[in-house]
Amino acid sequence: MRLPALLFLALLAFMPVAWGQEAPRIGVRVGTHPDRGRLVFDWPSRVGYSLEEQDGRVVIRFAAPARIDLAAVRRPPRNVLAIDQDGEAIALRIPPGARPLAFRLGNRIVVDVRDPVAAAEPAPPARAPTPPPTRTRLAAAAPPPAAEPIAAALPQAAAPLAQTAVAPGQAVAPAAHGATPAAHVPVTAAASASPAATRSLATRATALPGARPSSIRLLPGAPAIALDAGAEAGLAVFRRGDWVHVVLDRAIDTDLSALRGHPVFGGLEAQPAGEATALRLPLSAPAHLAVRRDGAAWVLEVTPEASRVDSANLRAIADAGPPTRLLLQGGLPGGSVTLADPATGETLLVGTLRQPGPGVHQARRLPEFDLLPSMQGAAIVARSDRLALRVTTENRFSLQATGTEPLGLGPQLGREPPAAATAMTRLLDLPSGSVQTLLERLRNVLTAVNAAPPLARAPVRRDAAETLLALGMPQEGQAMGTIAFRESPEAREDPRLLLAHGVAALLSGRLEDAGSIDDPRLPSRDEVVVWRALLAIARGQDAAAALRASAPVLLTYPEALRARTLPMAAEAMASGGEATAAAALLAQAGDAPGLDLARAMVVEARGERDAAIAAYGALVAGRDRHDRAIAMRRLAELRLTAGIIDKPGAAEALEQSLYAWRGGAEEPALRRRIAELRQEAGQGEQAFALIDETGKLFPDQAAALRPALQDAFASALETAPPLAAATLFDTRPDLLPAGARGQAAVLVLADRLAGLDLPQRAAALLQGAMGATTDSTARAAIGARLAAVRAAEGDSAGTIAALDASESINPEASLAMRRTVLRARAMARSGARPEAEALLATLGHAGAAPLADLRAEARDWAGAAAAMADHLAAMLPVASEPLGQGDRAALARQAAYLALAGDDAGLSALRAAQGTRMANGPLAEAFGVLTSDPVRGLSDLPRLQRELGMMRLLPSRLDALRAGVQVAR
Repeated sequence: MRLPALLFLALLAFMPVAWGQEAPRIGVRVGTHPDRGRLVFDWPSRVGYSLEEQDGRVVIRFAAPARIDLAAVRRPPRNVLAIDQDGEAIALRIPPGARPLAFRLGNRIVVDVRDPVAAAEPAPPARAPTPPPTRTRLAAAAPPPAAEPIAAALPQAAAPLAQTAVAPGQAVAPAAHGATPAAHVPVTAAASASPAATRSLATRATALPGARPSSIRLLPGAPAIALDAGAEAGLAVFRRGDWVHVVLDRAIDTDLSALRGHPVFGGLEAQPAGEATALRLPLSAPAHLAVRRDGAAWVLEVTPEASRVDSANLRAIADAGPPTRLLLQGGLPGGSVTLADPATGETLLVGTLRQPGPGVHQARRLPEFDLLPSMQGAAIVARSDRLALRVTTENRFSLQATGTEPLGLGPQLGREPPAAATAMTRLLDLPSGSVQTLLERLRNVLTAVNAAPPLARAPVRRDAAETLLALGMPQEGQAMGTIAFRESPEAREDPRLLLAHGVAALLSGRLEDAGSIDDPRLPSRDEVVVWRALLAIARGQDAAAALRASAPVLLTYPEALRARTLPMAAEAMASGGEATAAAALLAQAGDAPGLDLARAMVVEARGERDAAIAAYGALVAGRDRHDRAIAMRRLAELRLTAGIIDKPGAAEALEQSLYAWRGGAEEPALRRRIAELRQEAGQGEQAFALIDETGKLFPDQAAALRPALQDAFASALETAPPLAAATLFDTRPDLLPAGARGQAAVLVLADRLAGLDLPQRAAALLQGAMGATTDSTARAAIGARLAAVRAAEGDSAGTIAALDASESINPEASLAMRRTVLRARAMARSGARPEAEALLATLGHAGAAPLADLRAEARDWAGAAAAMADHLAAMLPVASEPLGQGDRAALARQAAYLALAGDDAGLSALRAAQGTRMANGPLAEAFGVLTSDPVRGLSDLPRLQRELGMMRLLPSRLDALRAGVQVAR
């Protein structure tokens, strides 16, 4: 359906050029009704008009040029004698007494010609006594011109008005004297009455047929009035704007003089209603009229509170027929009244109830009529001339259309939203109807856009934007609003257009253009709250609580728009901690399509894991791509939490869902989640590749993705194959994280390269990392590791150069000691041994062990033993505590140094002091061999052979016992 609509819009975009060359063609429709004839002029836009009547000729003139097409008017209405075109005007000839009435209905101009009012039968002249001659002559001498028609309109009871009593014995004047006949006496009497009395008599004489003497009276106490209309009179009460309308299906005396000046009912007005009675009262919402019976009278009492939304409801039921009709069921129907709204001129069909009963809670806007909310009875705005409202049974009305075309009920009937949703406040005026009906409306609105001047197009463009939203075409609706903003400054002040444009942008996924939803000029409405919450959620904010109270307003939307918005709201509430409210909204939505994902999310939020897994599984197997992708993601997370799959499996499942639905604000977040799982699973290289791709696909997110990209880069350096990791670092050294995270990644990779006997590759990596980092502490650590690699290669100058290039002002104590030891060893190997020993001496006891190593490299075993003795004295735990692995290694090294120095006394003392603590543990056998007694006989020869073998290997094994820097060989 979207493609034909787009082609249709493209066609209409080129129409203004052609249509601007000639006046539009205006079609004319005619109809005949029981009490009137009707002509309808179908203008494409609002246009001014005037109506002139003189001597049975009615001329309708329009404020815009047009070609009035009378070809379809084959036969005029029965009470119109002829229809002619007089230039650009239309002339009607109507019978004497017919009453023309013109009014506007949307863009249409409607002219009703009401039938003449039948004159009352003249009363037979009453025979009156013969008046005195002088009185008769005076009357004949001054006959008033208006006496005869007034007398003709008087009822029969007026005849005795001019009777003159005759005194007994008085002579009667003969006819020969020219006396006026007795039949003329009432005329004379009427003429002599005052003008005010004459008007009163005329008004009473022309009262509507069937009028019953009744009254409207104030009741004491509460602000209330009573309408004495009879026990069988039906009543309807409904609101239009700030006016509350009261309609009786009987005619009563509408003398309102007793109400003048009353603070509540002083503004009550009576309106023409034929054989019915129509009143209207200015009364601002939420106040309403409470209705009750008091005997044969209706009592209307003003209450300040709004009507209860859970009160009795006059239910609207769609009957497919044939014929198609709308049934309004409930209460005790009275009658059907047709009248015109005095504010708009629209035709109202009103159904009354004979007893206090239900009203219509849910307003409906349908293709051919509007069903208005009411306090009692039913009120319908007729947008078609072929509608009729009838009482069909004892408890229902029937609205149906004449002719062959069925009544257009639209798709919403039969799925009524709850009364609470209907009672919520709205700002947008979204039309309802079938797709075909809405497309027809769109065509008419676009025609009106083309016909209107550029600066007057804002209202019709707003109507077009709302119609496009109702059709589920937000992109086109946003474009229509944007054009309106460009054309007219008035459009930028229209709250409805501002909201419609923002809603269209939000539904189109263009969050940067949806800011008008937050415009402070928008009035406070439930509908505005809903859209502001949905915008906040789309921006990643938590606004589910705001949807809890206002989301039901979405249930009143047209079908196409409701199908797009209800899932958004329900899913946001279910995932935002408002699962109870989401469940209530889903229950109100009934079997509306597109809500299966929201239902599964509600099940998950309730903690029903197995049921949620089954629900998501069904969605994964479904055909809706968007719901399938979301279900795949939530199913993977749920199975991971339940321990059904591990992190690599969850990452794989999420990555499959990534390609099921691309785009949207959630894709970058999903990619970050997959990368996080990959890193936790030790797959840093895949995590880095995914985040790097995300930054290229979403360049506007690159800055936000930078920390995640650096973290994934560090993980890749730690977990990727060493050569691949080194190549990756050479390619993107700028991604090395600052601080300890980047330092640790580089050092791990360097150790891995050194472990592969690639010291030059490790040195190059460290050199590059040292130059790339800006953190002085990290640079000092990386420089120390580079110095160790060069020291292992025997490059003393390179070692000192690396240390000099990575100097730090305040390094950590352990790092400072390690750098000092490396520098001392390099200095000693360069021939500056005294300076090296002096440098180590600055470390105190902490430098004793490195000093022993330095002297051992120079084969100064006695000096090494002395330095190690200082180290053991400072570092060994007390005798009551066990020895650690490092302590045992230090004691073994001391025994080796003493043995190599030939210090038997030192060995004996070391055995005596530490022999017991070194027994039965690591290095116990070596320590025992090194510190055993000297050979005394042939029996010790095997032990001597073992000791000699150990002594030969001892210098080469000392490196394994060193507590200092470990060097890969």
